[in-house]
Amino acid sequence: MDMDKDTPKENSKLNVVSAASRFGNGGTELVQMNAQLTMRTALMEASSIMGCITELTRKAIDRPSDRKAMMQATYYLAGMAKALIDGQLQQLRQARAGEQEP
Repeated sequence: MDMDKDTPKENSKLNVVSAASRFGNGGTELVQMNAQLTMRTALMEASSIMGCITELTRKAIDRPSDRKAMMQATYYLAGMAKALIDGQLQQLRQARAGEQEP
């Protein structure tokens, strides 16, 4: 799974981070980052999502009959966590760019 292709670029001016392209439906916003989210809240949510991914992965290993559904869920959750983190990176880049302007 190559999630790096969706990472916002330095010059990106968007307020929404999308994970739709990794899910194969680039025309639909499946995951968005709220631009007003504080960094603490976004990182706490991303951490919580990563904990869910870890638990689902363990269960998928232990229960092969449910593996496909659990792995699909981890894929979506990973996209959500990445969108939260990418959104914060984007805000930091925009803030730094604003500080550098005279």
